Amino acid sequence: MKKQNKVKSAQQNFLFQAVCMLALVLLVLFFNSCEKDKVSENPISENPLPEEQVASGLLFSSDKNGHNELYRLQNDEETLLLSDSNYDYWWPKVSPDKSKILVYRSAANPAKNHDNYQEAELLLVDIEGKNEQVIIEKGKHGWTGQGVSRWNKDGTKILMISEQIVPTGKQWRMVTTDAQGNNPKNLSDWWIIDPNFSIDNSQVVFMAFPDNALSFDLAELELHRANYDETSGSISDIIRLTTNFTRDHDPAFSPNGKQIVFSAGNVAYTNVDIALYDTESNEESKLVDDSGSNGGSMCWSLDGKEVYFHSLNLTQHPFQIKKVNINSDEVTTLLASTPQNFGYYHPEAY
Repeated sequence: MKKQNKVKSAQQNFLFQAVCMLALVLLVLFFNSCEKDKVSENPISENPLPEEQVASGLLFSSDKNGHNELYRLQNDEETLLLSDSNYDYWWPKVSPDKSKILVYRSAANPAKNHDNYQEAELLLVDIEGKNEQVIIEKGKHGWTGQGVSRWNKDGTKILMISEQIVPTGKQWRMVTTDAQGNNPKNLSDWWIIDPNFSIDNSQVVFMAFPDNALSFDLAELELHRANYDETSGSISDIIRLTTNFTRDHDPAFSPNGKQIVFSAGNVAYTNVDIALYDTESNEESKLVDDSGSNGGSMCWSLDGKEVYFHSLNLTQHPFQIKKVNINSDEVTTLLASTPQNFGYYHPEAY
């Protein structure tokens, strides 16, 4: 009889443990189901952007204090990074690892507070605006002007233009240097301005006169593309992409490489639209078409949905910084002065 009771008790214990285990499994499944429901209610968290695609801030220049200074906009807060009453700072470009900034400076000049190529020096500074270092001073390499610097994808080279003395006078050339501004290399003997790398650095885009037939008519400037060979430091297979009647400047590839944004204006550059060139359909379209002068060192948002630019309308406002959604064409003003007596220039999202 005792033996039967022990067997019966063991069976009851086993049954109790089985019921507990089943209840635990059902409980886990229930909570997993709840978590899935929470995720489905919030699709934004379902596919978060990779860390490298989330912008940390926006760099820009402003002459609010009478000379051009370099600022950062982050979480709606402006931070002053570079300021010297003797200089104007302009055209910031962040290194691929986001540790350094390339930025030009030139002697302070209220009449020309940005893009003073003939007076420019190229600086390399820490991302917080510290350890300012001149890497290409005015006149270095025998150049009479310099501008529009860009990093390559791994931060080992800088792409830019330099004004050089040639047998026929002075001409702009597309140049690379190392990350310290040394070892300059002309990529072509074409007259070229506003060069920029493709995302994978296999190509460059730039503005030039078709067939390098130099002209005084700036409306003949067209968007071109060429293959880039880093080993030889040269370009090949130059292709003209646009055929229009506008003065074109400052091209930049979208993050997916399928579109090129550039500015397209009249010869006086008082009415400048923002255009897109589709690399798959080979078609040009207008993204921003108004009475303002739009452009500058335009850059894409890191997700490729928006383009940042500066904008001037002489009858309405000084230079502002805006962004445009490439799908809806909606334009948003990010920085505007109040009172309207100073401007903002050259945005750089990073």
